[in-house]
Amino acid sequence: MTDQISIPTVFMRGGTSKGLLFDKRDLPTEEKKLTQYLLAAMGSPDTRQIDGMGGATSVTSKVCIISKSELKNIDIDYFFAQVLVDEARVDYSPTCGNMLSAVGPFAIEKGLINAKEAITTIVIRSVNTGSIIEATIETPNKKVKYSGDYKIAGVPREGSPILLKFKNLVGGVTGKLLPTDYPTSIIDGIEVTCLDVSMPIVMANAKDFGISGNETSNFLNQNKTLLKKIEEVRLSAALEMGMGDVSGKVIPKFALLSKPLKGGTITSRYFTPKTCHETHAATGTNCIAAACLIPNTVASEITKIKASGNDKITIEHPLGLIDCLVETSLTGSSFDKDFIKSCGIYRTSRKIMDGNVYIPENIDDD
Repeated sequence: MTDQISIPTVFMRGGTSKGLLFDKRDLPTEEKKLTQYLLAAMGSPDTRQIDGMGGATSVTSKVCIISKSELKNIDIDYFFAQVLVDEARVDYSPTCGNMLSAVGPFAIEKGLINAKEAITTIVIRSVNTGSIIEATIETPNKKVKYSGDYKIAGVPREGSPILLKFKNLVGGVTGKLLPTDYPTSIIDGIEVTCLDVSMPIVMANAKDFGISGNETSNFLNQNKTLLKKIEEVRLSAALEMGMGDVSGKVIPKFALLSKPLKGGTITSRYFTPKTCHETHAATGTNCIAAACLIPNTVASEITKIKASGNDKITIEHPLGLIDCLVETSLTGSSFDKDFIKSCGIYRTSRKIMDGNVYIPENIDDD
């Protein structure tokens, strides 16, 4: 016997993020109680998260709650929770594209999906945003294959490639491709593009914030003046985007863009939003890649490219490159909601631990 609550979970890396994956049936449904469970499981609030599974950074303090979908033509429902590190709060508003690469393997291994021979394609609904994602996973002998020779920047080992094709990805939060109705807006004296593709992002030219745009994430995270200015612009932009007061919330995200230096299409420093991502978010990749193909945005003014219908956009980030395959409509306006048809990225994932996480039995008293 123990005075702790035991909850089945799988600890997985998904892309360049890491977190706990749960079967929805093993967690409480009431939001307040769910929040208490997740904070305890991750060890928040604590900058070290020493009393939980969290890794003391936003990209290692993530939770995925998985269930069999009851919707037609959807296999799996994926509910994402961002557990804040140093606050007693869980943000249920965003989604995470990197952790999406762990959802399919989890669903197969837990018997929520029957694997097919060689390749299994799973249709996943992001409960947080309503977007639809097709995940294609290698399943030789109807078993998930984690090993392989595909390398993604920010992960030391190669793995089996997982294709994530995002559909219905425009306006998930704001209802619009361009939430301010314009490709650029002047916010607090800074020219920005506000775009809602997979994830609402406020993006600006790095030089307008006094940086070159190719600095390391650690260097940028030490620049408190820069971070303060980013947050001020982000809060003002959110009001213009119809998102209200987003103080303490993790969306919209923020990105500083510049010209590529390593043969890519564009360079991005992606903020989550109060720290610079060590690599790049998958959903953020979709949004910035889409911005490169929409005329007159901050991104397109840097790249100077025109959509051809199917384009590969390569984003340079602090630890390397990430590719995004963008499918666009060549009929109608580039500013229409249906201009961006889909975005596809390759990720890898790995199961690290399968077992139970323990939280205090008196969690409801906190």
